[in-house]
Amino acid sequence: MPVPIRNILTLARREYLWRARSRTFVITTAILTVVAVGVALAPVLFRYIDVGGPTKIGLAVGDTKPSLDVASTLETMLNATASTGSDTNAQDGGFEILPVTDVAAARRDVTDGRLAGVVVLSRAANGDLAFTGYTKALAFERAPQLVRQAANAIAIQDRLARAGIAPADQARLFAPASFTLEQPDPSVKTNGPSSPESLVNNYSVGFAATIFIFMAIMLYGQWVAMSVAEEKNSRVMELILGAATPFQLLTGKVIGVGAAAFTQYAVMFVPATLAIVFQDRIAGLLLGGSATSNLPAGLTVELLIAFGILFVLGFALYAVLYAGAASLVSRQEDINQIVAPLTLLSTAGYLVAAYAGSGLIDPSSTLVFVLSFVPLTSPYLMLSRLGTGLAGPIDFAIAVALLLLAIPLALWAAARLYRAGVLMYGQKPSIGTLVRTLRTA
Repeated sequence: MPVPIRNILTLARREYLWRARSRTFVITTAILTVVAVGVALAPVLFRYIDVGGPTKIGLAVGDTKPSLDVASTLETMLNATASTGSDTNAQDGGFEILPVTDVAAARRDVTDGRLAGVVVLSRAANGDLAFTGYTKALAFERAPQLVRQAANAIAIQDRLARAGIAPADQARLFAPASFTLEQPDPSVKTNGPSSPESLVNNYSVGFAATIFIFMAIMLYGQWVAMSVAEEKNSRVMELILGAATPFQLLTGKVIGVGAAAFTQYAVMFVPATLAIVFQDRIAGLLLGGSATSNLPAGLTVELLIAFGILFVLGFALYAVLYAGAASLVSRQEDINQIVAPLTLLSTAGYLVAAYAGSGLIDPSSTLVFVLSFVPLTSPYLMLSRLGTGLAGPIDFAIAVALLLLAIPLALWAAARLYRAGVLMYGQKPSIGTLVRTLRTA
């Protein structure tokens, strides 16, 4: 093995073992893993805590004489919503509709907590069914919203039945129309997400992936910078330079610290991802019932692969720049000042991606399109565009190619800073110092 490569690997191994074997690293990794898995399983845990008997709702029909069995229809509709999984917060006990005749007593049961609510039927002046609900729940909470939806459907069925339309004909009346969207250009294959639900899911997945990359660059980029400043402050770097060149030292440090960072990220990311993928099965074990394990809506294998590639390349680009900038300071207290431009660039890319993911910025705008190819911001913006279906394989390949070109350039610039900065002590760090060093190194 050539000496330069052997030196780089030796330095990388030293950096990795020194950090990975520290007690702080082990404790932090364990805590972050528990937190990540807990967040991933939060919906299941909340359901496990809240699990109990069915939600009991009273129903007073009075003398309205509806054309259908309101109690059974209401109970069927409410429990069907929970069983289909469209209501992710549904209690596993479901709903139970209890006929009541004494409305005043039923309202007292609601006040005392024996009933979640009571629904009282009446007839409006035009003959339509009218519903009055009594509950301590807020109007926007789950149960009132579901009861309101079911009441609308029941009122329509009753209205159609009174008009002489048979139940079979009623179902055909409300069957959705066939409607598809096509691009005017036949070469374009998609119109993006096919429904509001898929749009939200795609935005959320891309947004979450963007957050992961931003956190990794900020946290582990600081690791690289702090490691450089620490060795320079202790004069250990001067001893190492006797056996390796500044370029080898820079490369080995970035690889070693990066490997430690990826180890910690993998230890907490992989269990959290598995917890999300198998969330239904875990819920089935804890709460009973059948369950399946599929990737969440909007999360595809292709997006996970793209996330992994952009994660590695984005971190590599910022890590070498952080290391080069940190070599210009003599004290760890000055790190934030010298890396501020990199932090601002990274934060700007993240914010644009976040705003595009939340709809505050049009994700198809020229700004988002251009920044999705700029190496310092493409790890964020390209993920957002991929998540929303606005970028395809060609766009992704171009962004990756530009990142692969930018990393050697960043390594060259960082090596120049590193070569001049490792032996530079006592100078006040500033943007001017960084520019002068880069020009004259």
